[in-house]
Amino acid sequence: MHEDIQATAELDEPISNFVDVKLSFTAEQPMFGDLMEVCGYQNPRFPPTGRFAFAQLEPLQFSQVDDYFGIRSLSEDGTDVVVWLSPLVDDVVVDHHSGPFDGLSLSFDALRNPARRGAEFLNVVETFIRHLPVQSSLTSRQVADRVAEIVCFWRKQGIEPGSDAALEIDE
Repeated sequence: MHEDIQATAELDEPISNFVDVKLSFTAEQPMFGDLMEVCGYQNPRFPPTGRFAFAQLEPLQFSQVDDYFGIRSLSEDGTDVVVWLSPLVDDVVVDHHSGPFDGLSLSFDALRNPARRGAEFLNVVETFIRHLPVQSSLTSRQVADRVAEIVCFWRKQGIEPGSDAALEIDE
């Protein structure tokens, strides 16, 4: 984990409280059955192709949440889902789609989650990059810096990310 994410950056106003990382597949594209393996099981209606290492991502603890995938929070603070994973077709998030997918979106709400969860998000991004044939829209440093900027902005406003006050802010 990256404990080095520090909330020291200067930001007058966040453009968005979300840190979104787009992962684009560099060659072959996965199908829905491949993506389901991130949850630790295979759907008999959508068999995996066997050409991707999504099963190696099971320790990240993704589960199916609504039409997408997410890592659910195991604590009372922050949002119910820490990291969202959504498939992309033509760089657009899709649901109820069997694939193939040209990319994935990993998303983290840095306002609605405690600051410490930024390191968890960074770990998820780096794990996907290590195990899948993808190119990332952001480097690890850019991800860490973006989380830190958002955390710093809200702390300057007297709002602790992941707190009840943070959850009450309309986005």
